[in-house]
Parts: sequence; C-alpha cells; structure tokens
Amino acid sequence: MNGRILSSVLAIVALTVFCSTASAQLYTYETPDGEILITTEEHSEYRLIEVIEGGSSRSSRSSSSSSSSRRPRSSDIQPTMGTSTLSFSERERKYDDIIREAAEAYDVPFGFIKAVIRVESAFQTDAVSHAGAMGLMQLMPRTAESLNVTDAFDSRQNIFGGAKFLRILIDRYDGDINLILAAYNAGDVAVRRHDGIPYAQTRQYVASVYYWYQAYEAEEEAQ
Repeated sequence: MNGRILSSVLAIVALTVFCSTASAQLYTYETPDGEILITTEEHSEYRLIEVIEGGSSRSSRSSSSSSSSRRPRSSDIQPTMGTSTLSFSERERKYDDIIREAAEAYDVPFGFIKAVIRVESAFQTDAVSHAGAMGLMQLMPRTAESLNVTDAFDSRQNIFGGAKFLRILIDRYDGDINLILAAYNAGDVAVRRHDGIPYAQTRQYVASVYYWYQAYEAEEEAQ
C-alpha cells in the first residue's frame, strides 16, 4: 500500500476518531526553555501556542492559561542532552529534508511521519520519556534495536527507524490509522487485547496525529 493510498484510507477512518473525541481539547504550550508541553492542566506561566478542539485548530500568541487533554507521552518527555536553543518553529522545519528521504525510502507520507514526530517529541532530538522512549520519534530501546537504530538520538537514524516502523504497522493493519497509531503509541499487545484503540488518551493521540498529518501534507503539496 503506497503513501497515496494510505492518505485516502486515513481520510475515511479518521472521521470515526474525531466523532469519538469531539469534545476533546489539545492545548500546546511553549515553556521559557523552548520545550513543548501538551497537557490537561492549566499553565498560565507558559505561552499558549495553539488549541485543537474537536479536530479544528486555532493558534494563540498569548500567555493565557487553558485546560486541555494530552497524549500519553508528551508531558513525560525530559531533555537529556541539553535543551535546544532553537525555537519550536525552527525545530519544526529543521528535519524536513530527512523526513522526505525517509518518506520516499519507506513509502510513507511525509506529513504522516512529521505529524508523529510533532506529537511524540515536539521535534526534540534529545527527548526521553519516563518509559525510556528516545528521540524524535520516541523509539523504545528494543524497537530501536530491532530497526537497526544504533543511536536513537541521531536525527537521521531515528527518523528512518521510525518511518520503517510505521511502514511495518501500515502493512500489518492494512492502512487503518486507528490501529497503526494505537499500536505505535500503546503497543500491539494493547491493540490486540482491546480489539482496537485501547485507551481514551490513545484516541486523543490518534486524533492529534491525524490533524497534523493533514496540515503537514497540505503544506507539502502546496510547495
């Protein structure tokens, strides 16, 4: 199944995702250190970047507080090798060339890979979750090893490894975005045990990645 076919499958399946998360809000903050926080808690001390409500988005440059729903890993991420001096917008564009190469190598849409990176790590190469997931695409150590990623903090290795993993999941779940992203986020075992998306927070994760997949794919096509 190539990237273009995957795109059409995603567009159909995601309708169900957004129906189930119609009242969900995804608020993204930037901390003074330039880190990105997606959280359910109010943080008046951080700058609000954007709000995603029920699949629609609005941006904000204010520092006002908001409440939100979060994906499972984002607030667990800790920098381990120094905080990047780049702003979020600079990090967001920094890896586009590598993402394009990986997208072509593994026949996965550019916007899909980039959306996963955004939600997983906010484009931080040194991100580490409390569970031990590493780098831009938050690869677990055993997953990284199975993908021949020897340095998960190397942006190229991490992106190519994550793209390869997405390709495996796309084939395994016949292009179903719900199952692809649920497995990427919560694991194959949880998906099989629950016969679908296992947790409410995973549904929010799927909806968030899908939203940014659409946005990034539209930007790429406009270039």
